[in-house]
Amino acid sequence: MMWAYAWKGFSRRKTRALLAISGLAISIALLVAVATISQAVRAAVTAALDSTGADVVIQKVVKPCGFAQVKLPQGLASIDGQLVDRIGELEGVANATGVLDLWAFKEDQKADEMHPVMVAGVDPRKKTIGAVRVEKRENEKGSCCAVTEGRYLLSTDDFQVMIKKEYAEAGKLKVGDKMRIGLYSFEIVGLLDLKSGAHISGAEAFIPLRAAQTLYDHGNVITTIFVSVDNRRATKAVSYLAERTIGPEAKVISKSNLQQATTSLAAVTAQTLLAISAIVVTLVLLLVAKTALSSVAERVSEIGILKATGWRDSDVSRLLTAESIFAGIFGGIGGIVLGIALAYVYAAVVTPALPASLASYAICAETTAPRALPVSATPSPALILGAVVVALAIGSISGWLASRRAARLQPAQALRQL
Repeated sequence: MMWAYAWKGFSRRKTRALLAISGLAISIALLVAVATISQAVRAAVTAALDSTGADVVIQKVVKPCGFAQVKLPQGLASIDGQLVDRIGELEGVANATGVLDLWAFKEDQKADEMHPVMVAGVDPRKKTIGAVRVEKRENEKGSCCAVTEGRYLLSTDDFQVMIKKEYAEAGKLKVGDKMRIGLYSFEIVGLLDLKSGAHISGAEAFIPLRAAQTLYDHGNVITTIFVSVDNRRATKAVSYLAERTIGPEAKVISKSNLQQATTSLAAVTAQTLLAISAIVVTLVLLLVAKTALSSVAERVSEIGILKATGWRDSDVSRLLTAESIFAGIFGGIGGIVLGIALAYVYAAVVTPALPASLASYAICAETTAPRALPVSATPSPALILGAVVVALAIGSISGWLASRRAARLQPAQALRQL
């Protein structure tokens, strides 16, 4: 009976009800949209690092170099390969490996047909970490990169290569074929499906690290170091050693600063909108509370009659709170739907990408650089539950404030206004 009476009182005051519902819907929509977008971007960035099995990525950045048949990608410089061993010896470091990224041009290409092969030299022994991997770390969830045909590189391989399926299709290549990389001929031993989305040190061809170093002919050098750690303290130690060894050109990336680097605008926008959302929620709480208090002022006679006929202050309090909860329910549902819609629009329009140095393809590459970070704007159940709780809390608080005012009304004073 109480809820039925509350619904009747709520529904017959259409203007006030719509005002309260609209305010709640807007505030909840902002919260849901911003939180969903932030979660989606964070998940997309995290996935890029998770695909490598690393927690930290280290590079050395420099100005572009001139043309060479085999060269480092634009903006990257070589790092002494011994740094990998030094990092691996740090306490808290679970694993570390080096990758040598190269652009390799063919000898017989004309100037207007320059399509370099994007090459990554990887350590075949490190199968749980790096640019391409086939094994997961202990207790790791999710899937790793897959060899769809052929095999993974062996530690005894020299001039063998694994290539991406897209590159194989573009060049009509298959397992067992030979392909030219720089001055050497490589046997294709495997085809890779690296899934969709961004890949750090993404390449078209993956060869043994020592073969890549032979191609580049600058000794034991690498361009990217992948490090997996057991704790945050180890991350700081790795960063310190890398910056001290490499110098000011060191570029150390972890999950936290990778998100800032890839989606700085989105991150700033998210922080700003979260602050605005908090302000809006506070203002909406005041608005709904004012609406509830005004409703009490308009219903003095009605409340006086209820009290005169035996309603206790607690009964009146429950009635007013129930009416405000109705506003919270409808405003919360509307806000959640609107917030999810806004998040989907954002995901459809905005596509963050990895920094160019992390997927350093040449502009003239035959295949597309794997830099895009697909954003899936699907809110988590916890987020939806939290939005409902916030909406109901606003309704309950405003109802409680209104009930306190109603409790101070004396039946005799109220009845005089009839």
